Amino acid sequence: MKKSDELKMQIEQVQRERHELEEKIREKYGKPWWNDIHAHNDFFRSGGKVLCDKEEELDFCYHRELNREIDVGDGVTYCLWSDRYACTVIKKTAKTITIQRDKAILDPNFKPEWVVGGFSAVCLNDEEQDYTYERNPDGEIFVCHWSEKRGRYQCGSDGSIKIVRGRHEYYDRNF
Repeated sequence: MKKSDELKMQIEQVQRERHELEEKIREKYGKPWWNDIHAHNDFFRSGGKVLCDKEEELDFCYHRELNREIDVGDGVTYCLWSDRYACTVIKKTAKTITIQRDKAILDPNFKPEWVVGGFSAVCLNDEEQDYTYERNPDGEIFVCHWSEKRGRYQCGSDGSIKIVRGRHEYYDRNF
């Protein structure tokens, strides 16, 4: 069993425990309890804070392990500030991955809906972009380094360009 699978099971266990505690608080205070300061404080004093913190820590560890498991042939996304490039891992060492930009083909049915505003116009349906992907042996190549602190591969001298699992091309028409 992969370490990420073990962490996922631990997260699910903590979520079950948190849900049980939420149900006890809900029974005691009624609904909606989350807006009641006394119920909120009771939840956290009864172990809710510990469970929430543990879930957050396990979630970070889970995603770090998923990122460690990236391998040659996997699809990844090179995340700029708002734009995203779909890529494929073509090489992996102990501390780096080398990725190559894929050819992303925008669904021909996608039609941007523009409204005058902003600097010149705003695209209302930008989030509806849908792409298919093909390997591009001539695509741009990036070497990305592992960051233990952030639990991911990243590029750029300051690590500001992160790499995430899966191909998710996106072009921000509103920037």
